[in-house]
Formats: sequence, C-alpha cells, structure tokens
Amino acid sequence: MGRAAAGGGGARGGGRRVNGLAIEAATARIEVAVFGDGDDPLALAAEEAGHHHAARLAPLVRDTLARAGVAPASLGWIAASLGPGSFTGVRVGLATAEALALAAGAELVGASTLASLALAAPVRRALVVPLVPAGRREVYAGWFRADARGVVTLLAAPSVRPADGVVLEADELLLALGAGWRPRFVGPGAARQRDTLERAFPGSTEPAWRAAGPSAVDLARAARSGRGPAAGLPAPGAPPAPLYVRSAQAEEVVRRRVVAAIPTVLRPFEPADVPAVAALERRIFSDPWPESFFLSELRQPLVHARIAEREGAVAGYAVAWLGHGAGHLGNLATAPAHRRRGVARALVEDLLARAVELGVRHLTLEVRAANAEAQALYRAYGFRVAGVRRGYYRDTGEDALIMEWRPRAHAPAAASA
Repeated sequence: MGRAAAGGGGARGGGRRVNGLAIEAATARIEVAVFGDGDDPLALAAEEAGHHHAARLAPLVRDTLARAGVAPASLGWIAASLGPGSFTGVRVGLATAEALALAAGAELVGASTLASLALAAPVRRALVVPLVPAGRREVYAGWFRADARGVVTLLAAPSVRPADGVVLEADELLLALGAGWRPRFVGPGAARQRDTLERAFPGSTEPAWRAAGPSAVDLARAARSGRGPAAGLPAPGAPPAPLYVRSAQAEEVVRRRVVAAIPTVLRPFEPADVPAVAALERRIFSDPWPESFFLSELRQPLVHARIAEREGAVAGYAVAWLGHGAGHLGNLATAPAHRRRGVARALVEDLLARAVELGVRHLTLEVRAANAEAQALYRAYGFRVAGVRRGYYRDTGEDALIMEWRPRAHAPAAASA
C-alpha cells in the first residue's frame, strides 16, 4: 500500500484522490489528522474526550477537515485505530471512519494502537513494549522487537496485565531473545506505570514516548505501511476489525453457557478421518498439511492424535509426538464454527494428561506471533516462551514463538479457546 501522492484538496494521476484522514480514538485523548500528499499533516487536533467519544469525535473531525481545507468527499483514504483501549472509543472511532469512507468512496485502513506506538518508537535492538491503560490497575501490552536498524516486528500477541505481570512477561521474552536485548516501554501506560517498570528495568521508560497518548500521525503511517501481520498489522486488503484483547463480560457469560450445554467428545484420530480433517486444515491454515502427511504420521509409533467432536461433527483435532521423555505438539486446530466452545481446551488437557502418564519431562510447540487466542490458551496450561524463530512463517514473514511446558500442576487459569 503506497503513500498518498497528491496535494491539497485536489488529485493527480488520472483523478486519484490522495487526501487522507486519521482518527485515533482508542483512549480518553482523541486525535485527528488530515493529510495531503506528504507525510506531515495539513491539520492536526487533539482533545481530552474522557468518556464522551460519541459527542466529541464528530465535531473534532469536522473542524479539522475545515482547517485543512479538505472536503470529506475528497478523501481518498481514512485510517482508524483498532484498539485496544476504550471499548467505546474504539467502536466510535471505527464507526466514524467507516461512515466517512462509505460516503466518500475512500479506502478504509486501520492499525492497532499498540502497533502504531511500536512502529513509530525511535529505538534499536530492543524489546519494544507499547502500553495503553486498561482500567485502574491494568495495561494493554504489545510485544515487539526492534532490530539493529530500527525495523520493528511483532514478537508476541498483546496481553492485558497489571504492571507486575508486564515485568514478568518482559523477563520471559528477553530470555527468549537472548543476550544483548533490553526492554523499552512506550505509550501512555508506560508513563502511568513508570515506577514499577523502572524498578525492574532502570532506564526502560526514558526518554518518554507518546506519554500523552497515541498519535494520529503514527496511526496513518502504520496503517498505510503495507507491512501486514509481521508488524502486528492487518493483512493487506483485510477489512479493519477492532482488537479488544479481552472479551466483554456479557460475551463470556454466553460462551460459558454454550460450552456447558453441548459437550466436547474426544476420540482417536483414525485414517478414515483424514479427508475431513484435511478439508478443515485447508480452510484454517495458509500452509496446510497434505492428506499424505496426516496418513504417514498416524502410522508413527509415538504419535498421539485425537479428534474432538461436538454434536457428531469434527470440531477440532490435535497431532503430537510423545516419547523418550519429550514431546512436541505439531498441530492443533478448531473448526471456525466451534471456536470459543472449549474444544482446544479439551484437546490440550487430553494431551497433557497423556504426557504426564508417559513421564514426558518437556513438551514444545510453535505458534504464530499474532495468534493471541492460542498463546493465551497455552499460557493458561503452563506453557512459557522458550525461544523465537524469526520470520518462520513464509506466507506473512511472522515470527514463531517456541513455547514449552514442563510437568507441574497444569490446572488451567482462565482461557477461552
């Protein structure tokens, strides 16, 4: 996705409109920027909206467009913050952007608050941790790595934790990255939790970066960079969707009722299941295992392969290898129609119970850096990050996290997969 290419309120190159608008409304401080043909905004405005996003955002957008001399109908692109942050702010910001884009026929793009903060931070060779307030005691944390050139890549899925939990996760990821890495905390959450972070990692919050709040300019640059999932951004061409990190309470109540009403039944994965599983595999993964691979692995003596069924339909499957004191989970997937119904939990519990029976001392797996639900599930059962495979997934260039489980008490914490 290229940068804007023409100026003012007009167009060039066959009438292509190049004016743009960025709406950052994920926190109490909202910011709006209007662009012409350059990287710097024609007009920029910010306001402390508190909890009044619905009342304050539309007038701020209108006034900023007017100051820039740009008509809404001339917009060629509109960027919206996807969160995490205020549930209301994210929804209002995205809805406003969608309405303006529809009216103008403009391209709608988006970036998460965390990616916008991380990609703009002026750091090199560091674990970059953008933090956004998430209530009184918690923060939303993003996890990125900046290489020696300052190129920022997603390292792990976002989480929501108290400051002490952020310190623990930072320690874990620094160990996985190896020697020579340091943490760098940025964003308004870093300013709020400065004392805790500085006690653990002296100098990790200085100089402050975007302490007042996320920037609409950073949002525009991230959303239009075209870097995709490897940088923690939506895939090119994918419709922007909000990133909430944690579910709304009402959604969790409904999910638990559905899980309780329809049981998940586990059984052995048989060769006769391969066609149905391979069809699911092709729907779920961009790099699916072929039928021949499933068939060959089912014949291996150390394989532990299971099918999960709900109401008689294949709802998920797992393929692992257990033996000689070690194990590896090669594949675990849930059919889209059965996600958030306890299927993956049942498969993980079954695998770990079998690992304990066999005396397995450590079990590993690989998971995409962006796969938040899977990482949360595995963490709930005691898996921890043990290493990083950089650029492991060829389709997107994403890193893979190596996660490891060792036999302790593996009763789960809260997880929703």
